[in-house]
Amino acid sequence: MATPLGWSQGGSGSVCLAFDQLRDVIESQEELIHQLRNVIVLQDENFVSKEEFQAVEKKLVEEKAAHAKTKVLLAKEEEKLQFALGEVEVLSKQLEKEKMAFEKALSSVKNRVLQESSKKDQLITKCNGIICPTSGSRSSRRTTWPRCWTRSIRKRRGRGRPGATSVSGTNKMAVAFLILRQ
Repeated sequence: MATPLGWSQGGSGSVCLAFDQLRDVIESQEELIHQLRNVIVLQDENFVSKEEFQAVEKKLVEEKAAHAKTKVLLAKEEEKLQFALGEVEVLSKQLEKEKMAFEKALSSVKNRVLQESSKKDQLITKCNGIICPTSGSRSSRRTTWPRCWTRSIRKRRGRGRPGATSVSGTNKMAVAFLILRQ
């Protein structure tokens, strides 16, 4: 650094010392100014304007509100789901009960069908042993019941054709039962 005006170069030692100290202070201040400029540059790079900050803050508030709404909707949907699951469980139990009732009823019907089939077989067995009163000779009276009731019906209706029956197969049992009662 150059010597300031009005100072002599060979002057007193205290002036030189003061000058050296002043020069050191100026250099340290220049270094500090340089560091502060670097900090300012870094701050400018990382700086967010107030408008940008407020916009981001507003967006955050909106997102929080949307999140709260979503939470409420989620809670409602969870409640609906739990209700539906409860209904499914109740309906499953009811379906199981109905299935058991149906199986019980089906079993009852099957048992009844077996009983009726057994009764039918017993009636057929009884009817096979019946003597037909409409036949002529005693040896021919011991015919089986289908021929007997067929002849009886033909005689009552006035039909005498052999081998022709006027009663359908499903009504034969009923007709046989009526003939037995008479």
